[in-house]
Amino acid sequence: MSGVAPLRVMTYNVRYATLDDGPRAWENRRDAVAATVRVHRPDVLCLQEVWQDQLPDLRERLPDYEWATERQQTGEHTPVGYRPERLRAETVEPFALAPAPENIGAVGWDASVPRVATEVQFRDRETDETFDLVNVHFDHAGALARRESARLVRERLDAAPSLLVGDLNARPASGPYRSLVETPGPFTDARQAADTRFGPGETYVGFDGEGVEEGTDHDPTRDKRIDYVLVRGFDVALYATAADVDQTWRHPSDHLPVVVDLWATAD
Repeated sequence: MSGVAPLRVMTYNVRYATLDDGPRAWENRRDAVAATVRVHRPDVLCLQEVWQDQLPDLRERLPDYEWATERQQTGEHTPVGYRPERLRAETVEPFALAPAPENIGAVGWDASVPRVATEVQFRDRETDETFDLVNVHFDHAGALARRESARLVRERLDAAPSLLVGDLNARPASGPYRSLVETPGPFTDARQAADTRFGPGETYVGFDGEGVEEGTDHDPTRDKRIDYVLVRGFDVALYATAADVDQTWRHPSDHLPVVVDLWATAD
């Protein structure tokens, strides 16, 4: 791999625009979200909780990226940004996390809302190799939906090299996580595989006064790592949880972004 830069991948749950007012309102966070991305300069940027006008705001502030996303954008979606000088998107296929994946907008299993994943096949311009990536946001309320979403994605990403990236709303001890990374799970957790790790262990930090029911997979009072980069056919040079804050010492979102540097595994 001499002379080839590692591939930098970032996952970032940016929080819905509809939930907050005051200093937490989207119009007061969007510049800091974009600045966080620019600081870390990922080649691939996987976003979650992107609601309607949030992506146009980020497109404007991140002009170096092209975007693969669900075209309707009528609710939450999972856009994938990429640097065109490094990557070419060969195919883009959004799909529902639901029993009929082609039925985008469907609520799957016991999920609380429709969940849309984005699958992209990329070609790395520096190596001329291809890899598949799926950006997901598993449901926060439905335990069955999380388990079935993990099964669905595992079946879609059935060959190396591939990346499963996003907010699983599931802790490392949970069934969905274990089904993806433990035998016979096909993926490796980038945090566990990294040559170098940096930053806090948790990825969900919340905003002041927030929390969810104790004892669930999404319980921030326990292990708060719910955002992941899972790899297949890649070596992991660096894993970092980026604890960036804005000029008011606030995190731009209630999640911290995860940044990894990857090398394609030699055949």
